[in-house]
Amino acid sequence: MSESVAGPPAAPDLVVLATKPYVAETPLARQTEALTPNARFFIRNHFEIPALDTTTWKLDIGGAVKRARALTLGDVRALPSRTFGATVECAGNGRSFLPPPTEGNPFGYGAVSAATWTGASLRDVLGPEPFTSATREVLFVGADRGFEKNVGAEISFERSLPVEIALHPDTLLVYEMNGEPLPVEHGAPLRLLVPGWYGVASVKWLTEIRALEQPFGGYFQKQRYVIPNEGAEPTPLGERGVRALMIEPGEGAAVPIGAVEVRGLAWSGNQPVERVELSVDGGQTWRSVDLESGSSRYSWQRWHATWTASRPGTHTLKVRATDVKGRTQPDAARWNLLGYANNGVQSVTVEVRPR
Repeated sequence: MSESVAGPPAAPDLVVLATKPYVAETPLARQTEALTPNARFFIRNHFEIPALDTTTWKLDIGGAVKRARALTLGDVRALPSRTFGATVECAGNGRSFLPPPTEGNPFGYGAVSAATWTGASLRDVLGPEPFTSATREVLFVGADRGFEKNVGAEISFERSLPVEIALHPDTLLVYEMNGEPLPVEHGAPLRLLVPGWYGVASVKWLTEIRALEQPFGGYFQKQRYVIPNEGAEPTPLGERGVRALMIEPGEGAAVPIGAVEVRGLAWSGNQPVERVELSVDGGQTWRSVDLESGSSRYSWQRWHATWTASRPGTHTLKVRATDVKGRTQPDAARWNLLGYANNGVQSVTVEVRPR
């Protein structure tokens, strides 16, 4: 049912960081639309893209469930559909700005994109009270697999969710992206979407859902995509942190003295951003900027401001966000070996020139 293919279609609008497996980020300066076009949506794969035949593909549901079964894509499409906007962010987004250097793909700020997603709520797919009383987690298995040197064996990409997250009505099995059939590089024929969580949770090329009676201990759950805790087990990544990014002006830009338009994006995890602040003096003082609403609680929000640049020279601009739960970006994120969850405040250096 599955075999490896070389990679996704050519993506001239992306910055390719690796080809085996395929990894590419969206240039920050190209994030100009309210939603990211499919061809410009960042790509993060862990193994080669699997080739799946949608006419024979099935989704196996088993483990500690009250009724094991296999579903076709038609079965999933026959259920009530839901559509909403959601930002997807790789946990390694901004990794290259986390000193000292860390392991992993050297993402700038382009491992994040937003789209509208259409699919069936996983809760509707599973039906009422689907699990036995012994169920502790729900495992999601992708068709992508390969040899992992740190394991010394061939493994599939697998991640688990707490039962309450799996059964949240906004956890979707997605078959359309931005009103089009889900592209193969983004998980066709069916992928999981866990809105508000780092992208690693949204398993692509989904082939199996398994209810577990014990916590899952797989490689991508316990050794990768975790935040270390001194003297305790590492914490698997879940809800993403609050963040604001500046799109314009870009790093190193030259701007004329006078009115300078500043704009960007802001998002959080399972709740909207409440406030975005801009500093034009390297973080000494801050002021709130104009913040637009997002298309949903999970989608990014656009912000903008006008800065009156009154003197020539080099200036450091900073931007930070606070969400409705009161979470504010840290000046610098906590360092970790794999460079995950870096939502530290962004700094942009610009040169103001006399007219």
